Amino acid sequence: PVQYTASDGRFRLGVLTDAGHGTAHITDALGGCDALLLECNHDPAMLAASNYPPSLKARIGGPYGHLSNAAAAQVLAALDRSRLSMVVAAHLSQQNNTPELAHAAVHQVVGETCEIRVACQHDGFGWIGAGAS
Repeated sequence: PVQYTASDGRFRLGVLTDAGHGTAHITDALGGCDALLLECNHDPAMLAASNYPPSLKARIGGPYGHLSNAAAAQVLAALDRSRLSMVVAAHLSQQNNTPELAHAAVHQVVGETCEIRVACQHDGFGWIGAGAS
C-alpha cells in the first residue's frame, strides 16, 4: 500500500493506492487535503468477468488488494473534503476498468465541488501548476 501526504505549508496533497479498503487511519490521514491522487483500479464486475486466474482476481479484489471504483468512492466519501479542489483517479486497470467508470465513481461523491481528472495508463494526466483549476 502507498499512502502519504505532502504539504508546502499552504497546500496539502494526499496519495492512496493499493490499500484494498478504507480504514480510520486512512480517513484521518487524508482528510483536509487540497488535492488527492486516488487509486480507482477496477470495476468489480469487469474483474469478475475477466480472464484473470481466480487467484489473481482474489488478490486484486481482496481487502488488501487494489481499490475498486466503489472502494475508492467509499474512502472519498468518508474524508473531510472541505478543502478538496481536485481528485485524480489513478492506477486504472487497462483490462478491468474504464476512465468513464472511474470518473463516475468519483463524481458520485464530489459532484461539481472539485475538479476530477483521470490518469490513464498510456496518457497519464497533464501538468497541474499553481493556480490550476
